[in-house]
Amino acid sequence: MSDRPPLRVAHVIETLGVGGAERLVADVVRGLDRERFHSRVFPLDGPLDLQSEIESAGTVVDPVQAPPRRQPLACVRGLARKLRRFGPGLVHTHLYYGNVMGRIAARLAGGAPVVTTLHNPDYTFEARPTPLFRLRKLLDRVTGSRNAALVAVSRAVAEDYRRHMGWESIRVVPNGVDLQAFTPGGDDRAAAEWPAGGLRLLSVGRLHPQKGHRVLLDAMAAARQAGAQLSLLVAGEGAERAALEAQAGALGLPGHVRFAGRRDVLPLLAAADVFVFPSLYEAVGIALLEAMACARPVVASRTGGIPEVVEDGVSGILVTPGDALGLARVLAALERDPERRRRLGKAARARAEAFDIRSTVRSLEALYEEVAPG
Repeated sequence: MSDRPPLRVAHVIETLGVGGAERLVADVVRGLDRERFHSRVFPLDGPLDLQSEIESAGTVVDPVQAPPRRQPLACVRGLARKLRRFGPGLVHTHLYYGNVMGRIAARLAGGAPVVTTLHNPDYTFEARPTPLFRLRKLLDRVTGSRNAALVAVSRAVAEDYRRHMGWESIRVVPNGVDLQAFTPGGDDRAAAEWPAGGLRLLSVGRLHPQKGHRVLLDAMAAARQAGAQLSLLVAGEGAERAALEAQAGALGLPGHVRFAGRRDVLPLLAAADVFVFPSLYEAVGIALLEAMACARPVVASRTGGIPEVVEDGVSGILVTPGDALGLARVLAALERDPERRRRLGKAARARAEAFDIRSTVRSLEALYEEVAPG
């Protein structure tokens, strides 16, 4: 046991809502070796859905409670004050506003080295030809150029930032999943959550255009028209909900699609027959890893970092992003082939074991000790 006190690590993120980056922060702070690291989490604003989970595992959550988009100066000043009180030896930032505000506040609070995790291929797919977006990108580039380390959750994300920001030294530390919490088996009592009989499809993710729910609804309609018996449960919330419900109605799907809002996904995964992840672009997707860990056969888009995880035809089936008819054909074929679903699910679990959250945590621990002051 070392005589050195634990390294104080400040984790800065926009919110603690239910999402992939937020899930990663919660899992990492729970898994870090407490003899070597003392963590505190600083969300800039709400929602704070994961606060109680993080605090119940022994880590303090200290919200800034200043919306960074509307009150950027108040947000960075408030964060800097909290960082000074905490006295971190290292600051780890996540997502755009967490990154920019965290980097600036770290300098104002004493200059602790900053590690940034890059979660999304933002600049390829979300670029806009506006002065505000150009300023946003410039702030990211300028503040990020002073980082002690940059980490991407997939090779695809690393390449996105190399191309758009000119950052050459980006390490890849893949997202991980808690293989002890997400396991095959369980029971199918949650089957009653699905709105109809037939093959139970599950999609998990925020209701945002990126996630491809519109494509999935079109695929559902096409597959059903071809005779497939499918029932879809969508877990997640977001601004697209009303539009998606209207689309489902126009396609004649209300009795076969249910939008369930934010849910505990474990019982849903236990009852699902197929997990569908139709994103138009994606870094990797923790929801995808969770489904694979539960031995669910997965159908996902061939985009971003997904092919780094899903071996097409072995541990899942990949389809072209935005191709509703191609997705419909795959879903209809799986409905008719329970043995293939079984094989895909078994291989998915085996593949997920390469993405154990404990490996992610060990990689970050080594990085923290490398870049923190001696």
